[in-house]
Formats: sequence, C-alpha cells, structure tokens
Amino acid sequence: MECPKCTGLMMSERFSDFFLIFYAWKCINCGLIIDRTISTNRRKSLTAHEMQPVPTR
Repeated sequence: MECPKCTGLMMSERFSDFFLIFYAWKCINCGLIIDRTISTNRRKSLTAHEMQPVPTR
C-alpha cells in the first residue's frame, strides 16, 4: 500500500491501549497512521464538504 501523504510504504501494524487492540496502516517514512475510523471520518467529511452550496453574491 502507498502512503497518501508521502507515497512511502505503508505497513500493517498492531496498536493497543488498556482495553482495545486494533490494526492500522502506518507509513514507515512519515509515520502517517490510517485505520478504519480515520478513513470513514475523512470520507464523511469530504462528502459533507462537497454537498455544501457555494455562496453567491
């Protein structure tokens, strides 16, 4: 997988805190982390931004 920020190599990595264990993609060049929640929120944000009308004067 290619990093959307720097086009570097993305590796699957395991992350955990006290109660949750999840897997995400992490870029080995710039450190960008993308998981399911991040990509869903970005997709929703882009959709909402595209649907807003452009103000006319």
